[in-house]
Amino acid sequence: MPLITQRPQGPLIALSTDFIRVKEYFEAIVASSGDLICTTDVTGRVIYFSPGAEAMLGLTAEKVAGRPAHDFYVDGRAEAERLMKLLRASADGRVHNHETRMKASGDRVLHVSLSISYLKDARGRVIGTLGIAKDVSDRVELERRLREMTRTDDLTGLYNQRHFHDRLREEAARSRRQGEPLSMIVFDLDGFKQVNDKRGHLEGDRILKDFSTAIGDSVRREVDLCFRYGGDEFVLLLPGTTATRGNTVARRIVKAAAPLVKDGVTASWGVAQLPKSGDASEFVRAADAAMFQMKSGKAGVRRRGTDLARTYAAQGRGSRRV
Repeated sequence: MPLITQRPQGPLIALSTDFIRVKEYFEAIVASSGDLICTTDVTGRVIYFSPGAEAMLGLTAEKVAGRPAHDFYVDGRAEAERLMKLLRASADGRVHNHETRMKASGDRVLHVSLSISYLKDARGRVIGTLGIAKDVSDRVELERRLREMTRTDDLTGLYNQRHFHDRLREEAARSRRQGEPLSMIVFDLDGFKQVNDKRGHLEGDRILKDFSTAIGDSVRREVDLCFRYGGDEFVLLLPGTTATRGNTVARRIVKAAAPLVKDGVTASWGVAQLPKSGDASEFVRAADAAMFQMKSGKAGVRRRGTDLARTYAAQGRGSRRV
């Protein structure tokens, strides 16, 4: 006697005993997998949601059934359309190891590696899709941390010199493309070398970290880019910011770092705005020159060329273009 069951938002269907036996066998197999296994119909609505999918996303199959699959992508319908475009363009009707982000319970976001293929009936007609996803969030986070290690300064946590050159090129190009201003602040700590030599490197490290904290507390964390270029040199890139506004930011940082004065350390700084030519060397030299103009007005301050200035010192041959 066949079993009559109600399909979500669909008509009554009759399932034969053999079909039920195959279905139970299939469910026993997928129940042992920790991966997300999901099928959809031709409209993109979820038909099957495996126990592994329930555990991964923290959602029950009962609540998921009948919902559009794009509900579970962070990028929503746009990501679903992107996947279908890749699927239609594939030679074998499959997409392998496509990395995307999925929504999970508790406002969590998971990075997954998704493989998707067409489901076809006995006549070869497409009746839906099969998706299998692995949670790769741990791997993605590890890769992010490794990238951070290669582009940040160990002592201060700010970006390092290598990353500065990469981001200067990117931000200068973005500024020209979008017609938005880009400003740079160059800082050099006056008296730092004397304090470092007299009191030792631990005290010097403490001063550098305190100044870095003053920078971090004075800028837009998700917008502005802060670098320890080397030694006691610091550089900031301020997207969408004019030189006038950059001077305001610089004064705010110096005010936040005022406690360092009692250690015998002050900061000289210079601000420049990306020229219309977009020339990065000209940009850097203008900020560095403004910093040395301030330094020259301070009695007893040792004036020396910065590492940043030396990198961009020459014009044409020998200059580092970014």
